[in-house]
Amino acid sequence: MTTARLLMRPIRQSDLEDFHILRTQIEVMKWTSTGTIDIDKEATQIWMNRSLPPNDATTFNFAIEELSNPGTVIGVLGCHIAEPPECGSMFRTEYWGRGYATEAFQRWLQAWWELPTKGVAIEDANSGSGTEEDVVSVPEVLKAVIDDRNIASSRMLANAGFRPISKETIEHNGATINEITLELQRPKC
Repeated sequence: MTTARLLMRPIRQSDLEDFHILRTQIEVMKWTSTGTIDIDKEATQIWMNRSLPPNDATTFNFAIEELSNPGTVIGVLGCHIAEPPECGSMFRTEYWGRGYATEAFQRWLQAWWELPTKGVAIEDANSGSGTEEDVVSVPEVLKAVIDDRNIASSRMLANAGFRPISKETIEHNGATINEITLELQRPKC
């Protein structure tokens, strides 16, 4: 997929060096679930394996390159948790402030919603009748979980239509943080 300035393509094994640079920038990694940099390329490889074949069948992650500088991965964006689907992104710090995350995220969301619908139906456990009237369709949603101090991600998600649904104070790497879960429903066609 492309945008005006970016190429978004499947993650490849040859991306290891670029992803290791990304994942050793503390300013990037402090916003991730690990909260720490990768200690070596083996750690980066373990992280990459989640998006390489055959695991790519359960994720929707893309390496991001500048069209003007092909061959260098500057970030990653996608759905890294399949159920329920949760999205996220990371960009190398030297590419912050250029609007790349928003540009890539808007294109990625378009592609995400073009995927086949994944309907969910839940039966009302209290009714006990087991009839079709007791089955409720639940709208398909995409989630994102962020540290409430991550203003840039919060702004990008809000601009895309994500709405906060919960806030939880957790202990993370020895610090107390406020984690916000946001949600975006599948657009109505």
